[in-house]
Amino acid sequence: MEGTDVTAVAAFDDNVALTVLAATRWTGHRVPSDLAVIGFAEGQHAALWEPALTTVRINATAYGRRAARISLGLDAGNWTQPPSEVIVRETT
Repeated sequence: MEGTDVTAVAAFDDNVALTVLAATRWTGHRVPSDLAVIGFAEGQHAALWEPALTTVRINATAYGRRAARISLGLDAGNWTQPPSEVIVRETT
């Protein structure tokens, strides 16, 4: 972005990332050529925005089950699938 060394934003969640994308429209910056943006926790609107938001999908149920088992002193077992994955779309 002009006048700054910032080239990317890793947002707290998809709502914050979508707010960043909206702000870039007001300031005239282009995503991803001026600024790359990634969200987190794949909100329901991530794919609907233009450009579509790159995000991190998490398996909250698996995390919760694992945390509960650990806190109860039970065997947490092995992860049977990746606990998260990057969903690459147009903003990176």
